[in-house]
Amino acid sequence: MKSRFLFLAVGACLGAMLFPSTGSAQIGGMIRNAVNNAAQTKIDNMVNCAVNDQGCISKAHADGKPVTIVDAKGKPLKDQSAASKMPTDSTVAAPVAGSDDPPGKGVWLNYDFIPGERVLFYDDFANDHVGDLPTHEDVSSGNVTVVDIKGQKYLHTVTGAEMTIDLSENLPQRFTIEFQFHRRGGNGSGIALQIGEDKELHFRCDQGSATIYGTGTNGSKESGQEAAGVGENDFETCRLMVDGGYAKAYVNAVRVGQLNGLIFTRGDKIRVSLPNADDNGSLTTNIRIAAGSKKFYDALTADGRVSTQGILFDVSSDKIRGESTPTLKEIGDMLTQHSELKLTIEGHTDNTGSAAGNLTLSEKRAASVRQYLIDSYKIDAARLKSAGFGSTKPVSPNDTPEGRQNNRRVELVKN
Repeated sequence: MKSRFLFLAVGACLGAMLFPSTGSAQIGGMIRNAVNNAAQTKIDNMVNCAVNDQGCISKAHADGKPVTIVDAKGKPLKDQSAASKMPTDSTVAAPVAGSDDPPGKGVWLNYDFIPGERVLFYDDFANDHVGDLPTHEDVSSGNVTVVDIKGQKYLHTVTGAEMTIDLSENLPQRFTIEFQFHRRGGNGSGIALQIGEDKELHFRCDQGSATIYGTGTNGSKESGQEAAGVGENDFETCRLMVDGGYAKAYVNAVRVGQLNGLIFTRGDKIRVSLPNADDNGSLTTNIRIAAGSKKFYDALTADGRVSTQGILFDVSSDKIRGESTPTLKEIGDMLTQHSELKLTIEGHTDNTGSAAGNLTLSEKRAASVRQYLIDSYKIDAARLKSAGFGSTKPVSPNDTPEGRQNNRRVELVKN
């Protein structure tokens, strides 16, 4: 109370100096009105949310509005801690591509995951509104909303949720699934994907571990383990690679499980279970499901060209990322084994950003791949050319996430 009177007294003195023709009583009234108006504005902006309505809490935080947690009758609860249970920049680390080791070095030395080339589903939630349900997945139960952390959007849930991913076609014999995931606290056991209905393949990824389990001719099968080096605040990249009845699971750069002889149906739906988690909840983003393609040499022999999305670069850069190791190895081995083969390496982008910038970037990236093959596999430079086309030769419409993913590619063209 003393501090309030001191504030009013100081305010009155300042007011007298600024408004000499105004009486002190009037000045005090002006200050009191300003304080009351500010308080009323805060009350007017206050959002009442039920304790389990994470969507309401998420949206209020995103809009910069204060939150009051209320019970079923609308009365404020004494414990308002739920209002602050939102992930923040300081509570979780930003997702990273992986180690800074170059292709074929360090953690990427024995890495063998090759992503599918034709994207069937992709979602980074960039087109979704913060605080809303995702628009690209069908949520059937639980409370899940889109949040924004450090400019990246995620699916966020504290309670857990069930949802379905609808594909445009049945999964082929060869396919891959990738996503980034983080969970801290709670009693859940990670994000779980169910592939197939009557005969199922399951892939589960938790903080620092992944497991595959399904059915073979002699009964149930399971394979998985923990991956070292994943901290409780870290994001991890979870990956599944399937070829016929053979499946491999990865956490970041480490293969943590593999099974063969699996029997499961390949449909056009994937069931997803998001875990419950205390405090920060679980976060999921960059979900990519893609169909595998032929071996590069077989495709070049048949069609004269082949597209790959397995060569990855740093954002807005021509620096090749370590995850590109298996794809580059297949190309390098192919060129070594077939000394007559000559290629043009083409860089392509989607239409995000300026046309001129995309053109320059695609040229640099194609040249970077060419130089890597020359340096690492001792390929005669005369056998390799490079060219960049930016966004001028799309293979899919750029108005969907899947289309933009398909357009970001490196192509090998037989000369």
